[in-house]
Amino acid sequence: MKRYHHATVLEQPEEKALKQAKEKTGLSINQLLSACVREALPVICAKHANKNGRVTNVDPLPDHVLEKIYRERDEQDEKGVRRFMAVQAFGGED
Repeated sequence: MKRYHHATVLEQPEEKALKQAKEKTGLSINQLLSACVREALPVICAKHANKNGRVTNVDPLPDHVLEKIYRERDEQDEKGVRRFMAVQAFGGED
């Protein structure tokens, strides 16, 4: 059995409930915590799992906005581009 050493900070109600469960069941605090993880973890994961595979909580841009963005020509600061190219290893314009 692998042992994990994590300091656990519980709020007053949870600590009280855990102590009451210990007295009621005769299980140790560690056994109770292990049982809680074993039985509750699948429920918690299912409840909070990302259903749509998105990595962000920001809504995607609407299609018409994306079409407008990609229709427009990119702005380029010619002076900035030339300065950037000048410091590159391959040389560039001045």
